[in-house]
Amino acid sequence: MTMFSNKQTEKFSSTEKSDQTPAHVRDSSDILHEHSVDPLLGLSFDRVDQLQKEFGPNRLRPPPKPSLLKIFGTQLGNAMTLVLIAAMAVSFGTQDWIEAGVIAALVILNVTVGFTQEWKAEKTVAALESVGSPVAVVVRHDASNKGREGKIIDVQTDEVVPGDIMMVKIGDIIPADGRVIDNHISNLEVDEALLTGESLPVSKQTETLDDKTCPVGDRINMVFSGSQVTKGRARCVVTSIGMKTELGAISEALATKADSKKRGWRRFWEKTQVFLGVKGTTPLQIKLNKLAYLLLVLAIIFAIVVVSSTGYVDIPDSTATYAVATAISLLPASLIAVVSLTLATSSRELAKRNALVRKMDAIETLAGVTDICSDKTGTITVGRMVLKKAWVPSRFEAPDTKVGQTYAVESGKDPYYPRGTIQAQDDNDDDNESGISDSDAVHVNELDSSFQELVQSAALNNMATISASDEGGDWDAQGDPTEIALQVFSHKAGHGKPHLTHPPKHRTKKEDHPAPKADVDGHFEILIEHPFDSSIKRMTTAWKLVGAQGGDDDDSKQHIFIYMKGAVERVLERCTHVSIGDKSIEMSEEAKDDIIKKMDQLAAEGLRVLALAGRTDRLSNAQTVKETKRDDVENCFGLLGLVGIFDPPRPESKGAVYDSRRASIVVRMLTGDHAATAASIAMSVGILDKNHSKSAVMTGQQFDAMTDEEVDALEELPVVVARCAPETKTGFVDALHRRKRLTVMTGDGVNDSPALKRADVGVAMGLNGSDVAKGAADIVLADDNFSTCVRAVRKGRSVFTNLSKFLVYLLASNVSEVLVLLVGLAVRSDGDAVYPISPVGALVINTLTIGPVAFALGVEPTADDTMLQPPSNFFTIFTPRWFMDLFAFGIMAGALCFANFIIVIYGRNDGNEDVSASCNEGAVNSECEVIYRARAATYASLLLMLMVLAFDCKHSTRSVFKMNLLDNKLLIWSVALLSLSVFPVIYIPVIKDRVFQVTGIGWEWGMIAATVLVYFGYLEVYKAIKRLYERRLMRNSDLENSNGKEIRMAPTMEPNTV
Repeated sequence: MTMFSNKQTEKFSSTEKSDQTPAHVRDSSDILHEHSVDPLLGLSFDRVDQLQKEFGPNRLRPPPKPSLLKIFGTQLGNAMTLVLIAAMAVSFGTQDWIEAGVIAALVILNVTVGFTQEWKAEKTVAALESVGSPVAVVVRHDASNKGREGKIIDVQTDEVVPGDIMMVKIGDIIPADGRVIDNHISNLEVDEALLTGESLPVSKQTETLDDKTCPVGDRINMVFSGSQVTKGRARCVVTSIGMKTELGAISEALATKADSKKRGWRRFWEKTQVFLGVKGTTPLQIKLNKLAYLLLVLAIIFAIVVVSSTGYVDIPDSTATYAVATAISLLPASLIAVVSLTLATSSRELAKRNALVRKMDAIETLAGVTDICSDKTGTITVGRMVLKKAWVPSRFEAPDTKVGQTYAVESGKDPYYPRGTIQAQDDNDDDNESGISDSDAVHVNELDSSFQELVQSAALNNMATISASDEGGDWDAQGDPTEIALQVFSHKAGHGKPHLTHPPKHRTKKEDHPAPKADVDGHFEILIEHPFDSSIKRMTTAWKLVGAQGGDDDDSKQHIFIYMKGAVERVLERCTHVSIGDKSIEMSEEAKDDIIKKMDQLAAEGLRVLALAGRTDRLSNAQTVKETKRDDVENCFGLLGLVGIFDPPRPESKGAVYDSRRASIVVRMLTGDHAATAASIAMSVGILDKNHSKSAVMTGQQFDAMTDEEVDALEELPVVVARCAPETKTGFVDALHRRKRLTVMTGDGVNDSPALKRADVGVAMGLNGSDVAKGAADIVLADDNFSTCVRAVRKGRSVFTNLSKFLVYLLASNVSEVLVLLVGLAVRSDGDAVYPISPVGALVINTLTIGPVAFALGVEPTADDTMLQPPSNFFTIFTPRWFMDLFAFGIMAGALCFANFIIVIYGRNDGNEDVSASCNEGAVNSECEVIYRARAATYASLLLMLMVLAFDCKHSTRSVFKMNLLDNKLLIWSVALLSLSVFPVIYIPVIKDRVFQVTGIGWEWGMIAATVLVYFGYLEVYKAIKRLYERRLMRNSDLENSNGKEIRMAPTMEPNTV
């Protein structure tokens, strides 16, 4: 049960000050005396007012929310934005108001889009944060009260103070840490999964513990804030509130700044790096920012080249403007807006699929994930206990005979749904765990008497209830998870508790559950209950049957039914015989051995095994039974059978794990459960193979005992780590990082939060997750489903692929523009250069024209083979092949454009007509017509070739003729509208000559069409060559693999060695 090591307890525990004795090693009467409080009276209202002023409200300190100013500063500090701001300043300095206005509009767009998306993400998470338990039940009194008991009142949770007497009962969320008070507890069990990760409730007691360093999970006389009562009730005295609780201690540890001990200059330098975007963000963003600064340096060099063409003497404003335009043409000015919009669109798609993204850059990181470290309870499993198998004894006469009958119980998607088939299976058939069909099922009325007695015991010796939440809706349950599983099982077998305890004439349709009902003569009434006691690990109840038809009115001839359930060893020690229908066989040592062997067999399947027993007594002895001590009642029982209970995997978990393994992603399970349970679940969903090595499963204690050097020396890290403490999970993430692995960590509890923060992508659960976990996570799953996490990885890979597509498109456009602008300087008149594209034209293409097309490429549908590629394909965009595509696309487009410019100027005019440098200033005269026509042809050629390139960028090697060109309607509309935008630029007065410095063209359209066709043909030939090259590489790779180990991990193989 222990989830925290001593070291971790010392680190996080803040229940008491260091100079005080911990509450769990103190008698409850001492704590009551310290707070001057009576458990029946509670604190006085006056004293509560004083304590509230002294200690403040009972709430956790909320994690710091990024201010609007900080979000704005983050967007402004983007590398590309800083470069654009510098270019805008130069444009304003040269008084080129049009160009400066366009750049200013682009900066505003970039910052606005990024700011809006970050702010929306924060608001989404704020709305998702749970409110916890708004009301606490406490005992208080007036100072003048002379009564023996105070008033039991409801107060807001944040009004609870140290010393308060809080009343907790089934279903309550505990509002503060507290010590259970002696003689004021009844069968209390608390679910501490969010704090410790333990999937089973903890049975509480009042006895004082001895170990001061006792881990939190073992402090069984304490209750902790945020935990939920699953059974019983108790009075507790509050020992800690707010940030002084165990929940607050972990929250505080997460908020501690890691760099608090660093020197001032180092902190300043690191913050500067973060502001510049070269640290503290995703690898892709860092590379993009570094690329932006590199392009800035090149842009400055190219601007100097433009200025140098004038000889640095009397530099005209048009030259300065052209220099700025050339510099900006090298920069993918719309990159920030496109990336932000792409991530925002992907975030909305993920939200529709129950993955809420808190930090946009997490989507990029998901693409290269190599390992998913997942919690088990509620993530891979449904988080609800289900009875999977039941076993009843049959005979024990000879060693070779069958000693019992095993029944497999069907569990559907809803663990509380009280209908399902029960299949009798071969007792030696260990593999027959599923595939229960109606043809194999045993009808309820066909079940033998031994099994029916077992079911009746499971239903009656049980305090849990199940009910339909609405007509035709889901089912709800209340009570201990184990008892809920037994109650659902009894309903499936036709012996639900409502059916057994209600008189036949009072059994309404609403009370009866949809499972078939076995005939019950009369109804049962409870006589006594001895609740589950963790020290003896069993529970006993006694019932009498009332109103049985044909029954004898003589009490001496009627019987009471006493049922017991609990740990197998503890129940067997109270059994003297084995009940087989209406017969009984003495409990011999051989019989015990057979039962223990069956228990071990069920436990090896990852099941929690309970034993059920029963006996009868005369009704005339009912009063005696009520008055008899528990130890005397719990004797002379007959064993009815065994049941195996577990938290079943979600139906979709196995498929999600399969998809992950096909993608060469290693799924690892880090859980607080026992090793056998964890390994069984891991095998059932495909995380582990049945023939896995021993080193694949490890306990947290074993992992923590190893040094970093020993962990790094392991051939492979364990795939399942059971009994994990928080430090185990963070240490495991660190071990993966040392192996250069990108890690996703999923979790729901407070204990998961440090690891969520340490992982490359932290994924918290939205339904059952703690606020601390959500605050530490990058993504929150609204449905707590592991498969949603895998879908998020798939979407991350899709985003990464699309980023690669539109980046090569944007930068190829930049290369083609810069090539035209720089080479165009060679065209001179009277010693001055004549520009092939006007500065505004170059700027419009680079910003307003190719931006929408790039965004359309950014939302391309996810490819079918996305989850068939290894993570290494998603580590970096900037590969040699990517750069080869970039220059192959850009240089050819630029060369064809410049060729058109030369043809129009010199070809049509035989090279004899003069050109005027004044055309660079926007002059409107006959001398500029040729230049303006050449510019129009160049502008149209470049823009239309970029539209063709957009479709080619949909796939790096596939021919356009083999693509689905209609699957991205946004791309089709973007290309169509932007292609049509050429005509207003060339033909609308003022815009054409004053702004873009072009004019209408005629015969040049034929040349432009031919140029576009040539470019299209060039792209197809280029891709054909690439396909031939890649086929050759694949053939060589296949030959190497045929003589060695396969590179790709097959779905049925062991996980990758890491």
